[in-house]
Amino acid sequence: MRSEPAINPLRRFDLTRQFLQLAAAFVLLSACATQPFQYDSALSSAVKGRAITETTGEVTVSTSVPGEEETTSIFGVPMYERGIQPVWIEVVNNSDDFLRLALSSIDREYFSPIEVAYLHRKGFSKSARAEMERRFYDSAMPRSIPAGESRSGYVFTHANPGTKSFNVDLYSNANDYSFAFFVTVPGFIPDHQAVSFKDLYSEEEFRNYDLTGFRTALSEQQWFTKSKSGQPGLPVSVVIVANGLDTLKALLRAGWYEQPDTRDLVDAQTAHYMFGRLPDASFRTRRDDKSERNELYVWQTPLRVNGEVVWMGRIVHFIGQRNQIRQVLFGARIDPNVDEGRNYFMQNIWYSQSLEQLAWLEMSDPVPIDEPARDFNDTEYFTDGYLAVAWLSGEPVSLIETTRVDWDSQPHRK
Repeated sequence: MRSEPAINPLRRFDLTRQFLQLAAAFVLLSACATQPFQYDSALSSAVKGRAITETTGEVTVSTSVPGEEETTSIFGVPMYERGIQPVWIEVVNNSDDFLRLALSSIDREYFSPIEVAYLHRKGFSKSARAEMERRFYDSAMPRSIPAGESRSGYVFTHANPGTKSFNVDLYSNANDYSFAFFVTVPGFIPDHQAVSFKDLYSEEEFRNYDLTGFRTALSEQQWFTKSKSGQPGLPVSVVIVANGLDTLKALLRAGWYEQPDTRDLVDAQTAHYMFGRLPDASFRTRRDDKSERNELYVWQTPLRVNGEVVWMGRIVHFIGQRNQIRQVLFGARIDPNVDEGRNYFMQNIWYSQSLEQLAWLEMSDPVPIDEPARDFNDTEYFTDGYLAVAWLSGEPVSLIETTRVDWDSQPHRK
């Protein structure tokens, strides 16, 4: 009769050690998952106290956005770290209609309250997780607002830096109501707040033109950025016409986000200047890959057209490197086609219903792709030589209501 082979004592020791390690890990994880769920809703009063309110007919909507620290206190978890930003909404329905709130009008890809709790579940005990789910569920904004009543709560949106821009759309069987909000979020200071715009120019420096004079003023010189020492940089591809608040609203509606002030960190030898200074404001479109993005830099000019402010805009399209190592070492590559950023901006601003009027101006001879020019950083670029002029609107403008100024024909790729 054949006997079973004996187990190697060393093998038995290894199995025992692995079992003890797994058991210890299990005990450790169990111990870690005992954190209680704690929150302090005291700051909710401050958040609601600074709410912005708008009324249309018999419907009133108030809204406010808590900052990062406020959110952590109110909900007990670092929501901003996961890219989630709560928006407080209150709807007072004094109409005779039963209203429904379209949460997707605030954020098309909003988070459900239970989803937010699930994303923050790690480290909490089973009972704490259940308490967290209940807290988020009870704090959420209801979708229904009966006639003659009011409802309030939070909508969990994607976190955006700077001013929070969103719509609140309500509807019934007979009516619909739409509200547009631009809410300042505590804890974030955009770069343009560090600029004293009223002190940029003296009254003697301002030049106000009618439409014909404005075209002449733009055509009289080539608009380029410069190095700090005055060497030529890149051509300006976009001119914006609108006051500061309308410009901000239009850009936010189009998905351009404010940036923090980093002027102290800029390398003065490689930075682009206009009018002897760094950009007055910068904005960025959100992309999934941070190395591939569009950035907009704007400078207020001393020019005015029919009393409206004129801004010079430089748009940079970052297209990334071929591999991750090059991105880390050298950063994202800049698209040499200057017109690509310009064309994206014009399409983006029009499609977002922020473009009131546009014009095209042929400024210079084209710089062909096979004979590119170089700026003071030795960066190659090519262009068709056209300048786009965009009159922006703080209020939505229907796509078919955008008008065209009869200057030059729109450029076409050959």
